[in-house]
Amino acid sequence: MKIKKSSFILTAAIAVLLIAAVSFSGCLDFGHDHDDCSDHDHGDPNAAYDPLDDESIDSVLNGSKILVAASVIPQTEFIEKVGGSRVIAISMIPPGAGHNFDPSPRQLEDLSKARLYMQLGSGEPFERNHMRTFTQLNPNMTVINSSEGITLIGSGRSADPHIWTSPRCAIVMVENTYRGLAAVDPANASYYRANADAYIAELESLDAELTDMLSGMSSRNFMVYHPAWGYFARDYNLNQIAIEVDGKEPSPRDIVRFINIAKENNISVIFVQEQVSVTGATAIAEGFGGSVYVIDPLAKNYIENMRYVGQVLAEKMA
Repeated sequence: MKIKKSSFILTAAIAVLLIAAVSFSGCLDFGHDHDDCSDHDHGDPNAAYDPLDDESIDSVLNGSKILVAASVIPQTEFIEKVGGSRVIAISMIPPGAGHNFDPSPRQLEDLSKARLYMQLGSGEPFERNHMRTFTQLNPNMTVINSSEGITLIGSGRSADPHIWTSPRCAIVMVENTYRGLAAVDPANASYYRANADAYIAELESLDAELTDMLSGMSSRNFMVYHPAWGYFARDYNLNQIAIEVDGKEPSPRDIVRFINIAKENNISVIFVQEQVSVTGATAIAEGFGGSVYVIDPLAKNYIENMRYVGQVLAEKMA
């Protein structure tokens, strides 16, 4: 079987970059946080990337569509809403994977064709571990910071990366997505502007709906396992009480402490996401006679999902 020289060179380059990235991180165990190999984020180790099909690759190579990469799945919806029929969007963290996911060679092969990367820019561990590899692999790819204009919670390596979980932050992210697409495809800037304006109007309507939905509750505290809802809590005057810290399961002493916190604040539910372990959350919920409920910060149907999250919080916190 003959192997195209260009494909062989690309595969070899990807292999070299992967080895360099792992060596730089100082951690040889894929799936672990490369900034601190003792930290885990409990993502699904079997999470798999869905590669581009031949038709999509052809449309990118012939210039009829622009390939845009992002870090998390909700960003792909922002890209598709703004880019419309002009774009194909891929998420480098696939469904079920966690912050410390390691991209496969096939993902990097697809990424090598991207013209734009919408970086979260908010302290996301995945980006800290891999953005240098991405830009070395595809030096012609434009990188836009999705968090520009957003006041981050924390700073540097301690920043909360989950900016997309607030619709108000999402509005800024959509505006930055427009900016990125207009930069790489200025001939269609007016098309992207109209799409962005239409989607921002939907997000503003969602924000008003959530503000009304969450404003009248006497309790403002809610308990979560993974601290993904900090920006949502900030923007709707809520208080997120997170069990997990730095990707670590709670200790027996922590479990007792959170049981007491839940009792003191009349909390009846711990919210978890499908991508993380629920062992600690279940033990705590049993301790105060509560329950565990799933809400997903990574669902792609963004507006419907955020509305659902608001409804669940309003019901369970009442």
